[in-house]
Amino acid sequence: MSGLLSVALDAGSATTRLALGGPGVPPVVEARPTPDGDLAVFLSKLLEAGRARAPGAIAGMTVTVPEAWQDGTAEGVRAYERLRRTVLEELGWPRVTWLGQAGCVAAEAVAGRPRPGGPVLVCDLGARTVGAALCAAGGRSLRVASVAVAERDQGAGLAFDAAVAAAAPVDGFEALFAGARARHGRRAAVVLPRAWTHPRYREAPVYRVGDTDITAGTLIDAFGATAAALKDVVSRVLDGSGSPAAVAVAGKFGVFPLVGRMLTDELAPPEPPMVLGPAAAVRGALRIAAGEIEVAPPDRPAVTLPLHRVRHGLLEVRDVPLDPSTDYASQDGYPVLVEVPAEGPAPFGVRVDGLDVPVRPPDLPPGSYRVGLRPSHTGPGVLVLAPTAGGEPRLCPLAEPPTEPPR
Repeated sequence: MSGLLSVALDAGSATTRLALGGPGVPPVVEARPTPDGDLAVFLSKLLEAGRARAPGAIAGMTVTVPEAWQDGTAEGVRAYERLRRTVLEELGWPRVTWLGQAGCVAAEAVAGRPRPGGPVLVCDLGARTVGAALCAAGGRSLRVASVAVAERDQGAGLAFDAAVAAAAPVDGFEALFAGARARHGRRAAVVLPRAWTHPRYREAPVYRVGDTDITAGTLIDAFGATAAALKDVVSRVLDGSGSPAAVAVAGKFGVFPLVGRMLTDELAPPEPPMVLGPAAAVRGALRIAAGEIEVAPPDRPAVTLPLHRVRHGLLEVRDVPLDPSTDYASQDGYPVLVEVPAEGPAPFGVRVDGLDVPVRPPDLPPGSYRVGLRPSHTGPGVLVLAPTAGGEPRLCPLAEPPTEPPR
């Protein structure tokens, strides 16, 4: 492979995947366990490994953002910021586009298939998160209509493994269980859906871990938290709209047989759920980067920051847009700064869809700060205040605007 390449990155909590591809060429996907530290070195080596298999000049890079990082919590935004700083500053990767993971999975779901005659439900079950999104598909475009994410570690893959381990304590369980699932995947695909519907099969052994048989009943019980989390997020994104036209399941834990069976029982879709596997997001991101399909994010409120300056002896106020798709706000080519005096930060305000929303910044040291906005599924967004002198950015979630403008 040679020529211009598109590159896509999906940095998961357990596994990081990088895909490279060009026009008319099957993508190359590299996957490695996500390290606890030295992310810049790790990503640099991952890109090097990918480019050894797919040489060529890089036309642009697309990074998928886990929906759990856009839940409005400090934990989620910090994870998002760490990746942004690593990619943009430490690595200096050029021309980076940031995309929500749900839209990328939806892009992979509709690729090469007839467009469904209605909305597509995307469910993503990873190591630590369970999420769902409803997407409208038409022509060469997709629109993410709504997104919901369960609380971290509630029913995700690692929580399921822990529940099974508690029911069948065996030395070296993690490696033994992973091996058993790889060896007996076909048996699990037959026995588990049957036991889900017919309790008389609950005692049937599914996996052999060491000298212990793990039964269908044990696995169904361990899956209970996942089933509850998945029902919750699906209910939230559908919001009473009825059964979707198509269902797609992604993520490493999404291949577990009970996931598709539960969704079929709950939703009765026209076709069985598409099981896309753990690389769906990065493959979909590569399709978007290559221009095969366009994906629009969920509708978000317009957030602006009133900028005060003196011009020709008069005080002028201009509303500067805070765009979640950009790194930090700028005006006339210059960065927009918030100044914190020596006596400490004072409250200021932003406008959300034209309505004033007060902002009470965290305890900030004196100095100047660049201002950015990160998207959130649970509110207008999270302000990021980054000190121009360097250091960790400070986070400030925005409150919802008043339901009615003041009289």
